[in-house]
This record gives sequence, structure tokens and C-alpha cells, in this order.
Amino acid sequence: MAKTRTIALPIFPNLQSLDATGPGQVFGSANQLLGFEAYRIRFVATKAGAVKTTAGFALTAEPLRAVPPKSIDTLIIPGGDDKGVRDALRDKQLMTWIAAAAKEARRACSVCSGAFLLAATGALKGKRVATHWSATTDLQRIHPDIDVDAESIYVNEGKCWTSAGVTTGIDMALALLEQDHGRDAATAVARQLVVYMRRPGHQTQFSTALNAQSATDDRLAKLATWIEGNLAARLDVETLADRAAMSPRTFHRHVRQELGVSPAKFVEAVRLDAARRLLDKRTMDLARISDQAGFSGPDHLIRAFARRFGMTPAAYRQMHGRQAS
Repeated sequence: MAKTRTIALPIFPNLQSLDATGPGQVFGSANQLLGFEAYRIRFVATKAGAVKTTAGFALTAEPLRAVPPKSIDTLIIPGGDDKGVRDALRDKQLMTWIAAAAKEARRACSVCSGAFLLAATGALKGKRVATHWSATTDLQRIHPDIDVDAESIYVNEGKCWTSAGVTTGIDMALALLEQDHGRDAATAVARQLVVYMRRPGHQTQFSTALNAQSATDDRLAKLATWIEGNLAARLDVETLADRAAMSPRTFHRHVRQELGVSPAKFVEAVRLDAARRLLDKRTMDLARISDQAGFSGPDHLIRAFARRFGMTPAAYRQMHGRQAS
């Protein structure tokens, strides 16, 4: 019978509850679907008992001494609000345990601002790291020896896994489960939890369509969705303005006011998001990708892709090939 792996989650006052319970549920559901205790989930804290979360309710923790670092298979450090993370960093007993666990565990992971705690141990030095978009600047400033990826929803570098936070901790946990028990097990858990399966780690925290959702005029959000479904269509200002029930001049001004870009750049961004998703399909060549994403040809796609992402589609595919495979 397969061995039971210990998943240890150190928690602290004012942690983000879903950073801890999301991954915990993935592994708990895996136990149910696999039919045996593949994982033993342990919430630990400096003081045993109830630990208040930012959601207002508490999680129950065991004392740190109950889970020796050498017994841990996978360490997952959740994030929290600013005060919670600062206080956790000052908690010498907690940080000593986290440092030992990060060294001993087969995998050392963080969710959201938990990256600050993992980085403080030195485990992330020289590695590419993900965290919540709101914390990327501070994490890079405090830890200049790491490479903060401001877009990816999770990143795997050696034994270290870091995720952008909140629901992306579930994405990371599904990838960890797949690593242990295969794609079928991870797919079954994703279906049970009704989440999108195999959202690749390098998928951006932002998409043009998602950004459009934040506009005060929901016509732009609907338009972004329509563009995604009609990438090969003629998407000039006149066509888009007509879809949005505006004059071309009003539409051009409105898009700039709401999204800070021209209509042409808006369309290009949607197409680039689509191209990046298509690059995950390893058998699809650049000509076909450029055609499906609505570019005039591979050269057009390469130039636009390099402007936005600072690399060619080929370099992007090579960088993320292992995660996308």
C-alpha cells in the first residue's frame, strides 16, 4: 500500500483562510477518491488551539512540536494580511520551525504572501517565485536575490513551489497531487471540487477579459468575451463600436478612459492572451497559432508577443514547456 505523506501547513493569526483550507481540501478530497489516507493534513502553530483568520473564523492547530520537520513530505505556508505576515516573521519559534521544515521536506511551498516567510528562510534564493499581484513589488524589494514572477499563478523551481494566492493555491495543490498520483487522480479531485483542471502555472493572474470586468461599463466586459470568441473576425474600431452601440469616436475615447489603452491595443491584448494559451498545445505550430489568434502571420505574432512579454513565443514555450506538457 502506498505510504501516507504528511502535508504540514503552519498557520498564524490573521492568515488568509483559503490559502490553507484550499490546498488542504485538495489533499483531503484525494484521500476520499483514492480510497486510503494518501495524505495526512496537519495545521500547526506556535500555540495549539484556535487561530483566527482574516475571514473572522478560526482554524484549529496542533503545536509545532507535534510535527517534527523530518516527518514532513510537503510544507505549504499560507499567506495572511500585512500584520499577520509581519508578526509571523517576528515569531522566532515559528520561523525556526519553518526553516527546518523547508530544509527537510521533499517539497517546500507557499501560497500568496506566504512567500515572504519561505523567502526569509533562504530557500527561494536565486529562484523564480510567484506571489499575489499586490505583493510582488514588496517581495522583490525585500528579497532582491529572488526573481519575482508578477504574472504566473504558480511556479515550480526544484523542490520549491510558490503560488499567487487564494484560489491559485488550489491550482498548485492539484499540480502537486498530479505529481504524486497522476493526472487521473488530480482530474477526479478537480471535478469533485468543480474547479478548472490543469490551469497551467504560467497562466497569468490577469487577462485582458478579466481586466475589462473591472470597467465601470459592463459593455466592455461583454465585448472582450465576444472578441475572444471571434479572434479571426475583422475587429476594427467600426465593428467594435457597433457591437458596443457607440459611435467610433465615442468608443475610442471610452476604451481609453476605462482601460487606458487604444481599441487596437485592447484587441491585440486579447489576441496575445489567446496565443499564449495556444502555445500550451505543443503540437500546434506558430503559423496555426497566429491564424487562430487573429494575427496576420507568425512575424506579426512574434513582434507583438515580444513587445508585451519581452520574449519570443518560442522562448516562452521553451521556458514553460515542462509545466505545459
